[in-house]
This record gives sequence, structure tokens and C-alpha cells, in this order.
Amino acid sequence: MYFEQECRKFLRPRRLEYQMFDLGPVELQLKNGLLSKHEITIMNRQGHQLVCSFFQMNPINDCCIIYCHGFNGCRVEGVKYAHIAAQYNLNFCIFDFQGCGHSQGDFITFGYLEQNDITCIILEIKKRFQQNQFILWGRSLGATTIQLKKQPYVSGYVLDSCFTDLNKACVKMIQKSTSFPKLIIKSVLYLLKGRIESQGNFKFDDIKIQRADSSVPTLYICSDQDTLIKSKNTIGLYQQHNGLRDLIKIQGEHNDSRSLQLIDQICNWCKDRFQINRQKSCHESSPLEIRKKYQYLAGRNSLIRTPSDIICKYDQNRQNVNHLYTQSTSVLKYNNQHIIQPNKLYFQESPQKRIIQQPKILKQQINQDFGNNNQFIRKPIFD
Repeated sequence: MYFEQECRKFLRPRRLEYQMFDLGPVELQLKNGLLSKHEITIMNRQGHQLVCSFFQMNPINDCCIIYCHGFNGCRVEGVKYAHIAAQYNLNFCIFDFQGCGHSQGDFITFGYLEQNDITCIILEIKKRFQQNQFILWGRSLGATTIQLKKQPYVSGYVLDSCFTDLNKACVKMIQKSTSFPKLIIKSVLYLLKGRIESQGNFKFDDIKIQRADSSVPTLYICSDQDTLIKSKNTIGLYQQHNGLRDLIKIQGEHNDSRSLQLIDQICNWCKDRFQINRQKSCHESSPLEIRKKYQYLAGRNSLIRTPSDIICKYDQNRQNVNHLYTQSTSVLKYNNQHIIQPNKLYFQESPQKRIIQQPKILKQQINQDFGNNNQFIRKPIFD
């Protein structure tokens, strides 16, 4: 009987109760625009309804931050974050994981099934509100869940006090709520683990972060006073991260509320990431880049033809940035992290490439660029 109760505490924590009033007004007039709140319901892969609040700024933009709450939390903790993000003209999304808050579900799985909840949220927000860039902001359990799966359309991570091993995190959770020695706690957890895994249909070893995702820019947050999730977990991920990274050390315990100054720093970091990604995306429309994207549709050995309307759009963009070709390399600096932008923003295809049997429209466009005296042959784009 004791083991059954302890298993239920892990898989079915007490839901936090809140009212719709706690989520803020439907509309809020700010200095930089109107903030509107949309309440939506999304179905996850297990057939459970997830409640979600989307805060949209007017004038409308396509940049959104998605906040993932921690263990025994809910979406209410992200309401004040949304209001600060709105001051930076950023949209914000908060939701309840399955089994938490007002969302359906009987159990939580410490990120194993919750990682798919994030995917459903991203795809639905992109479809319904035409959002193209996302930054995932997670705290504790939410931060760990973010790293378990590579999500689509994500431009950055904000990881606040994430744990890397579920076994060690559970020992700390039991140790914090009881006065038993650590050896006894490990023995009890060993007996409980089988029941928890069978009821939740997941394995403890599935919730383990081996290495940080260096391909996504990440902002790490930790506290040396945190007795539940040690700061060495976050620092270890930070040191393994070979890409763009930043680290902020704060004061306070694991469940202490975050200061407005920290939230402001995070929103400012997110805004910079969105701007840098938008600058990068402006030079990804060359025919070479487009053909690479078409590779997955046509097959590796196929001959891929770039549509003429994309060629025309590429030429217009190239004319707009021709004056940038002769400028020196620009360096952006943020928190001692340097981001180098190359001199050329586009890949220029050599006129010596030969292509034959092209459509008339594409031939005319190429002749205008390189002259009528060049001979062209058609060959596979991908070697």
C-alpha cells in the first residue's frame, strides 16, 4: 500500500488549481501595440486535450516563445513572462503538460511523452497563427523535456535549472521531502522504479541527457543555491555545448520565483536570436540552397529544376544586396559571444556551368544573367 501511494505521488502529482482570471485579460494595450490572448485546445498524440494560451502582439509578427513549465507546475507561472516578452514585440505561448493544470491526462512521464506535447503545440501554433520562428523556454522538468527531442522550426533554447539524469533527480526529490538517509532512499527508489515504469509506460533511462544539442543556440540558467537540481548539471551541459551559448548564474532556491530583471534579459536574448535568424534567412533563397531543399522531394539522383519564379525572386534579392558584397566582415557581439557574418550573402553560380534542354523561361532568365554566348549542359546537381 505504501509503495502504491509513493508511485502515485511521482506519476500523479497534485494539480495546481487556478482560474481563468489568473491568465490575465483578453486584451491589454501597451505602448508598442495591442496584446491579445487566445485560448485554444490542442489534442496530443495520446488523445488528451492540452489547454494553451497564445499571447499575440499587434502589429503581428512571426516570432514566438513557447514556455514549458516544471514538475508540479502549470501555465500560470508564464503569464508575467508573456507580458514582458510583449514589450519586445514577441508573441508568447503557455500551456499545461498532460496530467498538469487544466489539461487532460492521468500521469506525467517526466518528459518521455511530454516531448511530443511540445511538437503538437509548435505545429498547431504555426498553422493557426502563422508563426515561423520559435524559441523553447523551459524550467526544471520543462527544460529537460526540451532536450529530449529535436523540435521543428526552433531557433533557440532557454534552459533554466534542467536535470540530466532522472534517477538522481528523484533521489533529490525524495531526500528534500523526507529525513531518510540517502542509502535508504536509493533502496526505496529501486523498489518503486519497476512499478513507476510499468504504470507510466516509460523507462527511467529514457530521461537522460547525454550531451547538449550544439546545433541550437542556447541560454543556460542555474543557481549555486539550488539544492534540488545542482548547478553542475547546467554547467556541464554548457561546457559541452560547442555552438552559440550563454550562461547566467542567479541567486535563490529551485522553486523561487525569477526576478523581472532576469526575465527581461531572457526576452532580450530571444529578440536578438530572432533578428539574427531573420538576417540569415534572407540569403537562403539562392538557387543552390533551394535545390538542396528540393533534394528530399525529388530524390538524390534526380535532376532538379529550379522554378522560374524563384529565380526571379532570387535576382531581385541579389540586386538589393549587391552593395554589401564589398563591405568588410561584420561581427556581432552579445555576452562575449561573437557571431561573424561573411562578406557575401549569396552563393553566385559560375557562368561556366553548362546546361542544355532547359525550359524556355529558365533559359531566358539565365541568358539575361550570363549572356547569350555561353553554352550550358544539364547535369545532376547533387554528386
